[in-house]
Amino acid sequence: MTPLILDVDTGIDDAFGLLYALAAPEARLIGVSAVAGNVSLAKAARNTRAVLALARRADLPVWEGAAAPLLGHIEDASDIHGATGLGHAVLPEPAPAPPGPHAIDALIAASREHEGDLILVATGPLTNIALAIARDPGFPRRLKRFVAMGGAFTGGGNTTAAAEFNIWYDPEAARMVVSAFAAADAAPAILVGLDVTRQTVLTEADLKGLAKTCASAPNGPPLTTFLRDAARHYFELMAARGRPRALAMHDPLAVAAALDPSLVTTKALPVDIETHGELTRGQTVADFRGLPGRIGVALEVEAQRFRADYLAAIERLAQRL
Repeated sequence: MTPLILDVDTGIDDAFGLLYALAAPEARLIGVSAVAGNVSLAKAARNTRAVLALARRADLPVWEGAAAPLLGHIEDASDIHGATGLGHAVLPEPAPAPPGPHAIDALIAASREHEGDLILVATGPLTNIALAIARDPGFPRRLKRFVAMGGAFTGGGNTTAAAEFNIWYDPEAARMVVSAFAAADAAPAILVGLDVTRQTVLTEADLKGLAKTCASAPNGPPLTTFLRDAARHYFELMAARGRPRALAMHDPLAVAAALDPSLVTTKALPVDIETHGELTRGQTVADFRGLPGRIGVALEVEAQRFRADYLAAIERLAQRL
């Protein structure tokens, strides 16, 4: 199985992505690095450990990384993910984290141990990844693939009119990462942005059906109760804004595309990040004029196939003893 690391700021959809990764038969999650973003670093690490425990994988290490963006102020997304970051879901307090390396050290060490084989998926701000590259410029060359949930290329953002949250939160870090992976000798990189993630949703009906299917599975009720209660916060938020009661699967799609790139259609483009615009800070700027580029921008998605894959993955995870 392919070694896999997730770099997360665990809010609702990060948690859903973690569960998908844990159920993937083709990958072996070897650790999770945490970064501030949706919530504080402490909450992100705590939520990650709690979700791993829910999936009966409390043995996996969680490495804490950057507690703030490289520059600027800290403004989380607790309005979207709730005060804890997990919506209305309540999980048991996880066991205290044993002493371990900083996320930057862990990422670099894993890239060396699994050189050419490691898949890295970032579902939060790219601060940890930028710091790893700054520490070790050879880091991008040693990965098999890098996939990040971030950006909006043909439509508007979700934090400002121009910017998607993960990029907006730390655009300087995002610019460093995009530049590094644009190098000719870097591993392939894919940005899975709002253009495709907005097309992948779960509904209340999906979660009710999943709960029914998994009702007699060993870990089914706790797992589906968590999904229901976490998603309910998002459903209520969407309803209050006059939108459909559906959960956009931003982060799970990034994980899925990292494991099966055929789920998304990408185009290799020159990409840069706006870091100075008064109205456009954090905007992902892709050049569609036909110039050569190396950053894969996801433009289409097989949304129904991904949705079916996700539900099947949770069914497998529910069987875990």
